[in-house]
Amino acid sequence: MARLRSISLWALVFSVAATAAGQGVETPTPMELVRDSNEAITAILNEYDPLGSDGEALVYEVMDGVTDFQTMSAAAINEVCVDREIPVDKCGEWETVFGDLLRIRSIKGVGRYRADRFDYLNEEIDGERAVVNTLAYYEDEEITIDYELEAHEDSWRIVNYVIDDVDTVRSYHRRFRRLLDDDTVDDVIELLRDRIEEFREGS
Repeated sequence: MARLRSISLWALVFSVAATAAGQGVETPTPMELVRDSNEAITAILNEYDPLGSDGEALVYEVMDGVTDFQTMSAAAINEVCVDREIPVDKCGEWETVFGDLLRIRSIKGVGRYRADRFDYLNEEIDGERAVVNTLAYYEDEEITIDYELEAHEDSWRIVNYVIDDVDTVRSYHRRFRRLLDDDTVDDVIELLRDRIEEFREGS
């Protein structure tokens, strides 16, 4: 029975990843993509408790299929690079490292911030941009999570989260500006690399 559950879980995960990549029969709407990925991750968390390396590998499969961490990173950094006149190659390095941190932080934190359930309230599509409004329930808490998405080839990708009116991209953007008031961009990149290693060592 456990093996059957695992096979079914893998099938669900790869189904979500394939659909997000535009390999499904129909391109999912933004709301369908958000809902299906949340359901897949919930199934993984139910199957793997604690999550462990096998569970994390499945979460990576789902989140990599629906989230563009590099686009999220660029949105937080690009304007800072222009304003501070940071060289293009150094800005590119910064964006890559920060995108890697966003990715590993999202996966490592998924078990700790597990919602009991979601309500999918609304979907707004404006050309190649979309927003999906949800409510997440954590025990006695009710939290608003707005997913911002961009069109990507034949599907959509999540490029930002607004959680209880706290915009992830804007929050990091402001934080990086403050850091660069006292530190160099190399210092900031090294700080991000250290955080990545902390997450890896915490596996």
